[in-house]
Amino acid sequence: MNSDGKSYQSNMTPELLMRLGEGLLNSGTMLALFAPDDTLQFATPDFVRLYDVQPGPQTFGSIMRHCHAWKTGPLIETDDMDAWLAMADGKRRSRALRKFEVDMVDGRWMYAIETTFDDNWVLLAVTDYTAVKHKEATLRTARDEAIVASETDHLTGLFNRGAAMKRFGAILDRAVQGNQVFSIVLLDLDHFKMINDHFGHDGGDQVLVHFSGCMRDVLRDRDVTGRVGGEEFLFVMPGASTDQAGAVVERLRAHLRDQRLKVGDVTLRYTFSAGIAEWTPGKTLQGLYKDADQALYAAKSAGRDQARNAV
Repeated sequence: MNSDGKSYQSNMTPELLMRLGEGLLNSGTMLALFAPDDTLQFATPDFVRLYDVQPGPQTFGSIMRHCHAWKTGPLIETDDMDAWLAMADGKRRSRALRKFEVDMVDGRWMYAIETTFDDNWVLLAVTDYTAVKHKEATLRTARDEAIVASETDHLTGLFNRGAAMKRFGAILDRAVQGNQVFSIVLLDLDHFKMINDHFGHDGGDQVLVHFSGCMRDVLRDRDVTGRVGGEEFLFVMPGASTDQAGAVVERLRAHLRDQRLKVGDVTLRYTFSAGIAEWTPGKTLQGLYKDADQALYAAKSAGRDQARNAV
């Protein structure tokens, strides 16, 4: 391309055409040229190997039928080859330039460029970009892992505060749009400072991890659970009223009573307090969180090891 974005070409001499042809043949690109009646007129050796093109006259349809029958070349997942070919024929020659990916039976990925000329001849150029796809997959995996790590509390495996509040906000938005009920619960482990003072931070960490596991045992898969402070937890329950959320809290309390946590040589039992608030139309995220926080404060002021509803 020149500085004006236009292609440059000299006089198209036989030598120039020969050099272009040699370059294409040596480029590693797999080429096939089809006549207007879809008969194969030319194919490079690499294309022949890739599509297992058989000796003798061939058409696009005969090549694809052979690949499907012998489970070679492109991955063709159909029990009705006639219908598949009709679908493919509907796409072929539909545009002057068509680009698409091709999954191969052997697990490789190909990138194809189909050029349709004014007289309906078709040049198909196929390149192997398996390495590129693997790199893309690796980058996507790394990105996904980074996102998970950035949203996860490293100790408990629950959502961290930022991630929990983000999902809390999304649930509230859906509730506003559909006038759907939901409740939030703030929980705080009772006398946690005494646990840390007596058993050390390692013992405190064991309690936090244990409590997180208990919540997972009791809560539904669609409930959002996060650690929002040192020993403070939040769960958001879509579709749950105050009474329904309170019933879950009581199940969690009963489940915790049945647990025996060994910290060093001591079997430790601990409790929690909770504040419950149900969303009502017009209530903001900050307002609802404040309601649950005030209810939690009331539960702790009343002696701990209990739940209170927001008023």
